[in-house]
Amino acid sequence: MFGSGKRQKPEGFPEGFKPQEIGVRGAMEVADSISAEIAAYFRSHRPIAEALLPESYDKRYSPSTFIQEAGGGFNVGWYDKGHKCVQLHSNLADAATDYLLFSLGKGRWKSTD
Repeated sequence: MFGSGKRQKPEGFPEGFKPQEIGVRGAMEVADSISAEIAAYFRSHRPIAEALLPESYDKRYSPSTFIQEAGGGFNVGWYDKGHKCVQLHSNLADAATDYLLFSLGKGRWKSTD
């Protein structure tokens, strides 16, 4: 992809990024949709967005993408000897959208609120 140094890395991605697997089938069913449609999907299908949290918490390898509850919101970023490229989202739908897109190497989602 862009880790070889021959192609410029997209904005918001760390050096050495590699796409991650997502095991939540409901999330993967919308992964090829446009970003706004993914966010709308997670707003109307909260249990699928919620399923991404334990998947992220269960990762036992580094480097990897993550989504985590933080105060009243959610952080999404990259973990490699520390948290990097972290974006804060005030709601789960936006965080789940960012996590899905980021994990798959498709871009980053900016919160809508």
